[in-house]
Amino acid sequence: MQPGKRVQQAIDAAYRVFEPYPQPTELKASPLRDADEILRTLTSAPLRDLTDEQIGPYAGWAMTTVGSAWDYKHFLPRILEQAVLRPIWMGTDPPTLTTKLDIAKWRKWPAAEQDAVRDVFAAAWVQARAMHPDDIEADDWLCGVAALGMDVSQALSGWLSPPSRDAVLQLASFIGLAPLRIFEGSNAEEGHWGYADPAARQTVAAWLQGDAVLRALLELDLPADDKDRWLVDQALKVLLPADPKQLN
Repeated sequence: MQPGKRVQQAIDAAYRVFEPYPQPTELKASPLRDADEILRTLTSAPLRDLTDEQIGPYAGWAMTTVGSAWDYKHFLPRILEQAVLRPIWMGTDPPTLTTKLDIAKWRKWPAAEQDAVRDVFAAAWVQARAMHPDDIEADDWLCGVAALGMDVSQALSGWLSPPSRDAVLQLASFIGLAPLRIFEGSNAEEGHWGYADPAARQTVAAWLQGDAVLRALLELDLPADDKDRWLVDQALKVLLPADPKQLN
């Protein structure tokens, strides 16, 4: 997605916060990786100009087979930016990015660095949840927020304030997939939501099954032939009991 004002401010702040970490002059790497070639690619353009093809592979290899946490901090602002712009690589999609941060022990970083990471995730989540689900799967950012240990209740509280058409459709899209991701404990570890703490998953599940969410779906005024009607219908099938008497 193209970053709005709040997201861009958070990204710019991340560049400033991590600026003291210099561009590496050498990378340690597994024998399976060509460290010199990777470094040439990563230093072939200014950090903010690196394309997703240039930084994406490294984002997935970082610290497991290529480089150190110190190196990662230099490239992190651009990785965060690519997570917003085009998260097609392992390591730039928001949930997997959180696992890289865990490897880098980000919770032991200086407070300003931790805040810079959280601010990007929080701002991207706010923007994504208000977009049409054809444009982005916002729950990737919500999952990232949860996996970082941020306040999930706070993240959820603004989703329906106000309940815009796209926000409700984004909600409906998530609920349609949620049984495998959130609702059923036996499958909770499947997919990216396995990166989040069980308590955070339970908080999300409880909120999704709450009255405010059901009301937003039922009150969304969509014609029967609207191309997005199926998203709402699918979500209602998940949330509503098969026996209408159970609604009383």
